[in-house]
Amino acid sequence: MSFLAVEFLICRQMLYFRQYTEKKPDMRSAIILLIMVLGFSCGGNDISGGEAAGQEYEPGMIYGRVSGLPGRKILLYSLYGDEVSLIDSVMARPDGTFEFVFPEERERGLYRLAMGQGTLPGYYEQHRQHMDLIWDGSTVAFTTHYAAPADSMTILQSEENRIYYSYLRRMDYLNQQITALNGALLNYPQDENFYRRLERQHRRVQNRRANYIENLVKRNRGTIVSSIAHFQKLPRMKTPGIDNNLDELKRNFFCEGQFDDPVLLHTDLIPRRVIRYLSLYTGGELDEDEQQEELIAAVDVIMENAIANEEVYYFVLEYLINGFNSMDMDLVVEHLSSRYMLGEVCFEEGRLLDQEPPDAATRLREGDRVPGFSFTALDGREVSLQDIDAEYTLILFWGSWCPYCVSIMDDLYEVYSRFRDERKGFLEVVAIGIENNRQEWLDEIERGGYDWINYSSLDRWDCPVARRYNIPGTPSMILLDKDKRYIQEPYRIRALNRWLSRRLD
Repeated sequence: MSFLAVEFLICRQMLYFRQYTEKKPDMRSAIILLIMVLGFSCGGNDISGGEAAGQEYEPGMIYGRVSGLPGRKILLYSLYGDEVSLIDSVMARPDGTFEFVFPEERERGLYRLAMGQGTLPGYYEQHRQHMDLIWDGSTVAFTTHYAAPADSMTILQSEENRIYYSYLRRMDYLNQQITALNGALLNYPQDENFYRRLERQHRRVQNRRANYIENLVKRNRGTIVSSIAHFQKLPRMKTPGIDNNLDELKRNFFCEGQFDDPVLLHTDLIPRRVIRYLSLYTGGELDEDEQQEELIAAVDVIMENAIANEEVYYFVLEYLINGFNSMDMDLVVEHLSSRYMLGEVCFEEGRLLDQEPPDAATRLREGDRVPGFSFTALDGREVSLQDIDAEYTLILFWGSWCPYCVSIMDDLYEVYSRFRDERKGFLEVVAIGIENNRQEWLDEIERGGYDWINYSSLDRWDCPVARRYNIPGTPSMILLDKDKRYIQEPYRIRALNRWLSRRLD
């Protein structure tokens, strides 16, 4: 899920939420829907592994059989937040069977299988069907049908996936009940006795959902499915239509420990939940600045909950900054940058962050060409940005005097060295020193052995390259593609390494 579509998603989530808070005129449809839902069996289908009896599977594999395939190509994607990356593809046999080999180094988390006639790599949305499986290092074997892969899923081997698909079915059933009851409560006359029965049933079903999740988490501690279930837990809500329902949902949307497990990063759940929470703060007759102030309140709540795990915290921070940056929400971006990154960035004293220096580039967006520059590097080479021959170029602004720069430089050099060894011309680093003391700059380069492209004008913040890029502080990084077009501004070395590693594969 891309943050570039956040405005559409927020609108959609608001429509979803309004079923809890607005009166609907069509009482007849709501009551019919309620009767249908309450008439369903409460059991949910448990998944049996009986078909797997006597059959042996090789370790480190995913075995699948999909009936009714319209095409034989099966694509396998890894998930990391809002990134969906193609990692392998196979051709299914005529009977719909196939296998994927999973190397030991594959991260634990959710992986997506996409099937159908659209086979453009990286665009699983183009496929007619897709489904997710948990990979916890154990062999997975399943059968399903192309027409409804989740509903017809039978797990033959993998206890995690048996629990996961049982969980998905049970939650779908309970959520359908809650949705039907919400609609009925919003439309049925409140002075009727049947309205009280609807209220009681509404509380019962919410309690069943909460108890089901709590018991699942308690019985399966340490598993991926327990982290997923705990993360998706929602608060019990009062009767729909009550004026303070929205405020209550804002206060209780997150619960303790939901962001604790970094395995959640290897799913698409965090972006989806973040967007859903942001949607609670949109709508109404707000001007642009008022809307941004509302969203600032929302991101504060999100960041306070995400702080439980460092890797999750910085993913969420980067996700929010990049997303609001793409939507030109300057107030939110400035708030996130100053409040949640100030402790790890050295800023120029006496300069306002919103002050545009001479020759400063306008804000860069993905695909934009960046300002060019040329200089004589420390080793005597004449360097022009446009002439650097590399698949990816990282421009680093740093200072030997900046403690936060010193703390990341060795980690960045380790990443640079690994990619240089694995594929020549894959990554080049241009390190722009924000310096006024040549000897201190040289000493730090020698200490770290930083043999990438080094340059400093020794003008500190008046460095012409830094001015052209409107750099507010150090360290700052800008990642470019082979055509020297802007990709992103990585905030952490770990995130940069992960992003580049996926492209190297």
